[in-house]
Amino acid sequence: LRYLNGKLVSAETRGNGIEGEDITHNALVIPSIPNQINYEKELIVDGEIICLAHNFVPFAEEYANSRNFAAGSIRLLDSKECAKRNLTFVAWDVVKGGRYNYLSNNLADLRAKGFITVPCSINGTVEENIEQLKQWAKNESYPIDGIVFKYDNIISINFTVFSKYSNLF
Repeated sequence: LRYLNGKLVSAETRGNGIEGEDITHNALVIPSIPNQINYEKELIVDGEIICLAHNFVPFAEEYANSRNFAAGSIRLLDSKECAKRNLTFVAWDVVKGGRYNYLSNNLADLRAKGFITVPCSINGTVEENIEQLKQWAKNESYPIDGIVFKYDNIISINFTVFSKYSNLF
């Protein structure tokens, strides 16, 4: 999502990783995407369009899974039809315009602007975090097929954790 002086001016899919599809017309009808925010200059927010499990129920017989349903729905040419599909945008990063050096602070800033964000500031072991996130996803009706961990600030990497799990990289 790209905002200029607080106004949503464009939205695109990740596409092939280099070039995405313009979905601005549909982003404007998704309630969890603010059309206007309190922000000067340019802000680019990265995230994902999902269909919460309870919103997918009426479409489950026609579509294989909620991920494909959401991906196809956001590409519809008719924004009125897209609006009927109860999609949700969840932000996970500020690509440009973040005011803080920590991801958690940038996500808190997005929440203050009306965005839904991924959880952050989870503590404990990797295994405990995985269980906490799985439980959170279940409680919130979020369809997940994997978990991504990001460092809040790359300078604060815990090398003990890195060396313990280096075989995963």
